[in-house]
Amino acid sequence: MAKDGLTSLSRGVYSLLIELSEEQAIKPRPDLSWHLSKGYYVYTGSALGRGSTSLEKRLERHLRVNKKVFWHIDRLLAGAGKVVKVVYAKTTAKMECELNKKLLSLLQAKPMRGFGSSDCRYGCVGHLLYLTTNPENLDELLHRAYCELGLNCEELGRGLEIK
Repeated sequence: MAKDGLTSLSRGVYSLLIELSEEQAIKPRPDLSWHLSKGYYVYTGSALGRGSTSLEKRLERHLRVNKKVFWHIDRLLAGAGKVVKVVYAKTTAKMECELNKKLLSLLQAKPMRGFGSSDCRYGCVGHLLYLTTNPENLDELLHRAYCELGLNCEELGRGLEIK
């Protein structure tokens, strides 16, 4: 069994707190690009499958340095972006968009239009949120977002390792 009870059968939703050490431009295709400012971002995603699409494997992928660039988030993490914290909750419900909207409100963040939400059907502007300020109570706000949605969240910090 993996750390924190995560297995290749676990499903859920997660938030990555990312520190961007310098400005970064991301252009996945000719008609889509982002210019990201130095600072902190929160990316919200879900992993509702089994095996390689489980919560455990999805988080392992995001934390791995060497990987094939596939998603928007891969492009950010292959550049100057570094995951500094992971908050997640096990659930089989599709909660990614609700969680993203809750975080957007609580963190008073700026969504990066279209980032990580190209398949979103719930009207999210983007699943990458730029923290225009660095709230002192960031941990509390991240946990509060999960709690207000009835999700029991856990986190990976410091070593950011799933064993």
